[in-house]
Amino acid sequence: MGMVFYIIINFMEQNYLPLFRKYRPQSFKDIVGQESLVRALSNAIELNRIANAYLFCGPRGTGKTSSARILAKSLNCEHGPTLEPCQKCASCIDITNAQGLDVIEIDAASNRGIQDAKELINQVQYAPIHGKYKIFIIDEVHMLSNDAFNALLKTFEEPPKNVIFILATTEPHKVLETIVSRCQRFDLRRITIEDIVKRLREISDLENIKITQEALYTIAKNVSGGLRDSLALLDQVSILGIKEEITKDLIEELLGKVNFDILLNLLNQIYNQDTQAAIICVDEIYSKGNEPRNLAENFIEFLRNVILVLNSTNPENIKNFSSLIDEDIEKINALNFDKDKVFKILNTIIEYYKEIKVSTNPYLWMELAVIAASRLDLSAIQNQNIKPAAINPKIAAINMQAPIERPIERPIEKPIEKTENKQIETEQKSTPSVQPLKETPIEKPQINNIQSKDSAQIWMDIISLIPSMPARAFYKGVAKLVKIENQTITLGFLNENTLVQAKSSSKMPQLENAIKAFGVDYKIEFSRIDENTKIIEIKPSFNRPQAQNQPSRPINQTPQQNPINTPQMQDSKQEEQMSENEKKQYSHKVQEMIEQFNGRIID
Repeated sequence: MGMVFYIIINFMEQNYLPLFRKYRPQSFKDIVGQESLVRALSNAIELNRIANAYLFCGPRGTGKTSSARILAKSLNCEHGPTLEPCQKCASCIDITNAQGLDVIEIDAASNRGIQDAKELINQVQYAPIHGKYKIFIIDEVHMLSNDAFNALLKTFEEPPKNVIFILATTEPHKVLETIVSRCQRFDLRRITIEDIVKRLREISDLENIKITQEALYTIAKNVSGGLRDSLALLDQVSILGIKEEITKDLIEELLGKVNFDILLNLLNQIYNQDTQAAIICVDEIYSKGNEPRNLAENFIEFLRNVILVLNSTNPENIKNFSSLIDEDIEKINALNFDKDKVFKILNTIIEYYKEIKVSTNPYLWMELAVIAASRLDLSAIQNQNIKPAAINPKIAAINMQAPIERPIERPIEKPIEKTENKQIETEQKSTPSVQPLKETPIEKPQINNIQSKDSAQIWMDIISLIPSMPARAFYKGVAKLVKIENQTITLGFLNENTLVQAKSSSKMPQLENAIKAFGVDYKIEFSRIDENTKIIEIKPSFNRPQAQNQPSRPINQTPQQNPINTPQMQDSKQEEQMSENEKKQYSHKVQEMIEQFNGRIID
């Protein structure tokens, strides 16, 4: 029975071998994309200047362990040292199969302790049996403990004759400097897309895999410069390429990427401000199994490629730095996008992506991102007017005071001439800059009168000065205004989680800056609220126009000065009606959540 099992396993191994193992480099000429390493090791072998220890560093799949095996094979081949091992002698076969007694491969991840280091030191004492060198290949050497590193120091510095250490790691910064200084270090770079595509095409032809050139480029651009990962992906789709041709769309589906045409359709709907169609598109993508975070990442990458197309006239450069093909570039150019507006859409999606990554309800934030991006006619003004001088006229006066105040002090420190006329001129020049400083504090008591009568409007005006859309939505929807009195704003929250978010480093500074921009020295207090807590009702408004874009009521104006049917009240009625219409732009699922939780679901 055991013999039959052995024959079956042996038969399976002979008939199927993964492509990354089947086409693993066996000599220096097979190594792809590491010309400097090949040149240095080839010269060392030809000149017989072999070091006692080597350190190969680089990302995964770039050829570290393969280079170590090839170096060992070149040194221990029965015809060696040679640049072209015979691949037939016992030593070459043992090294290819990771067997033998003269070339020992050690996995530092599972042999990382000091006891393992002592066993390695004991093995160093034995002479090679078949080859000329006894070679130790230590993979993932950064996993060794500090005690193990220290135990190997002396052995690395003065190893026995004909003993060579070859270390391989993806994280060289974790290797002790005392070890690195005793090795010849070689940094392997990421393999270029052209080299990967060339190698994949060669292997595809040998294996009779039908695959388009665009599909090969898609593989090469999604493996982070690792040839092994690209071969693994090609091996995964090779079964489908026996009867039919493998296309770019199939590779993207396998990688979990959203199709180019779907993303282009989504961008076109957002660009044309068709919010309802854009949300339906997002829902369809979500229904197919794509998570909101994955969709946001794909859409950000897609928008980056669109901006690259809109800013470049050379299609070859575009194809080199993106995953687009000629057909994709033509589709983008045919829609005549405005690059500035696409860039604003990209900024909006990136801003909401920060919340999508950490939110417990990422789908809702993805919908909010699409709605905000499709309404850039309302929010673009806010994004451009981040400077306080453009938001609040009082801040403009404060900004003018700061640079004028400094030059006034310096002339006074200089020796003043005895001429009285010059002193008078200096005083006259300083007078205009001093006046605004005295006027600004006078208005604060008048603001306190408004706080007790129109706290909701004061709070909405402060929120409108928050530059970050997610933070503004949080304080507008999750935070509940309890009261504004005694120069203090009290905000309430339903649970501890939202209370912690309000005090977080990403939201709290933005609220404080908005209060400073409002021009009043308010303090902020947070508290837990329950059903019995009285809160100031603020009507929900989705992406309403910011307060700074509308004529605001003078601070010293009292309510009696306003007629019953003022323009401000008309605007308020229009905003209330607009908010009800804007709710309809959400999907049915989100509308139910909004009605049930009244804005609290943004948490």
